Amino acid sequence: MRIRLSLALFLCLLSFGFLPAVEAGSSANDFYAGSHKVDITPLRSVYMGGQSLDRKSQGVHDPLSCRALAMKSGDTTVVIASLDVLGLSFIDVEAVRSGVPLPKENILITATHNHSGPDTIGLYGKSLSKRFSDFPVASGRDERYMAYLRFGAINCVNGAIQNLQPAELYLSQSNQWDLSRNSRVPDSLDQTMAVLRAVNKEGKTIAVLFNFGAHAEVLKGKKEISADFLGPVYREVEREFGGTAIFVNGALGAMVGPAENGKKPESNWESMEKYGKRFAEAVILTARDGWRVENPDIAIKREVLKIPLQNFRFRLAMAFGLIPERSADGRITSEINFWRLGPAWIVTVPGEPYPAFAELLRRRMSGVPNFIFSLANDELGYVMFENDCRKKLYDYERSMAVSCKIGHQLYEELSRLMGQPLAQKEKK
Repeated sequence: MRIRLSLALFLCLLSFGFLPAVEAGSSANDFYAGSHKVDITPLRSVYMGGQSLDRKSQGVHDPLSCRALAMKSGDTTVVIASLDVLGLSFIDVEAVRSGVPLPKENILITATHNHSGPDTIGLYGKSLSKRFSDFPVASGRDERYMAYLRFGAINCVNGAIQNLQPAELYLSQSNQWDLSRNSRVPDSLDQTMAVLRAVNKEGKTIAVLFNFGAHAEVLKGKKEISADFLGPVYREVEREFGGTAIFVNGALGAMVGPAENGKKPESNWESMEKYGKRFAEAVILTARDGWRVENPDIAIKREVLKIPLQNFRFRLAMAFGLIPERSADGRITSEINFWRLGPAWIVTVPGEPYPAFAELLRRRMSGVPNFIFSLANDELGYVMFENDCRKKLYDYERSMAVSCKIGHQLYEELSRLMGQPLAQKEKK
């Protein structure tokens, strides 16, 4: 039934001109790109995600959005979407995909991990009491808002597909030494910023997608809805290039956040604006150095995984309905992806990888440049290797990870998916 509905939706969209057709006589590898953005700001007060429980929004400082980039080469169309929210579960991602006339593996849905937006996971609702403020008794997930978000994301992705047009692809990469800090292990950072820019045949920018690892969290404890520092980043990048600015987070886990002269920025609107402008400047300078890729091909792989759920807190949260139930046999269904876009490689991680994970993964990647998309198609918490996960230093991160074994499992599966399987001595 779902296949028939998807086919019917595809034919309907095609008949009304919502999906572009490749011109007769075009090259098999002609490149097309399109972008779209949709406002997903909550229309009423919601519990906010991250930092603490019992934090209900009181107004809006700046809007939240879904931002999507569609690309087409030959017969392959893909979409990357990013939403200004804490994270999205695999269940929500699958619901969005069901409203798009493309195969599941052709769609990546990511979250910026914004802590000044709605609780889209469910762990940050009403607490038991002030004395027991870490114990939620009601989910922070507003299902009416989640339906609104999914509807907006579907429109966003389909809008990007509708806007496909002949384009050129530019890629670039830089190292950013002063944008992030690791509050756990200061010397452990993934400072790679990778940028993709799509430009139409008239030279106008369609989209600028940038990938870098840092919690979207200059603000602490605020009760106004905001995209945090990404608000000014989007504004400044779009002011410079036009088109749609899209952020995809990288190795932000355990515990990487924004930095101001090597220190944590102050939690106020002025600091958020200042840091956002510095971040935007780094994106702009990196994008300006982009090199053109002639008629890039697109190749995609997807692997559905079963990941053991060993976190008792998460099991309890599912049992009491705080977060959606998704563990039928003690394991969680999730996925990883590997894409090639011309010379660039893209891998996805369904959670928040820490820099040590990214460091080893990059050694197995041969793209120019390499993109590591975190919080992609799922949010399973922190992704660490077991020897670190068990340390007292990471007590908090361990409490917010589905398993201490997830790091090695994802590393092994991603290596295999990229055609770089681990040697026997590397396996556990």
